[in-house]
Amino acid sequence: MAQAEYYTPPQAARILSLSPRRVTQMLNEGYLQGERLDNGRWKIPAAAVTALLNARTERAAPPRRSRSMQIAKTIEETKERAALQERRLERLTDSLGHLFDRLERLEDRLDELEKGLNRASESRREAAVTRTQS
Repeated sequence: MAQAEYYTPPQAARILSLSPRRVTQMLNEGYLQGERLDNGRWKIPAAAVTALLNARTERAAPPRRSRSMQIAKTIEETKERAALQERRLERLTDSLGHLFDRLERLEDRLDELEKGLNRASESRREAAVTRTQS
């Protein structure tokens, strides 16, 4: 085979948009086909680089669709949570309204009791004054 049909790890890295170190890792793991020379360097068949590049491109396309599906799902979940929060807010607002009504009734009752207490105190004072005058 001619020399042009092989790449070095740095050349393959540029083509694959990876670091040379990652390409070497992939060679060592067997994820990328290559041949180790006697001097310890790698030579990578151009066909292996092309195959990996094509495989990555094919795998990259579905995530875009699934990414848009994931975004749509996230939007739906957010809408559902917003609706739940709106209902919860309505319930809390109703509860708060009931509490304010009850507070007003209790304040009215307190005013009535204070007026009754004041009348009773005035009556006792008047009775005391009347006794002292007699």
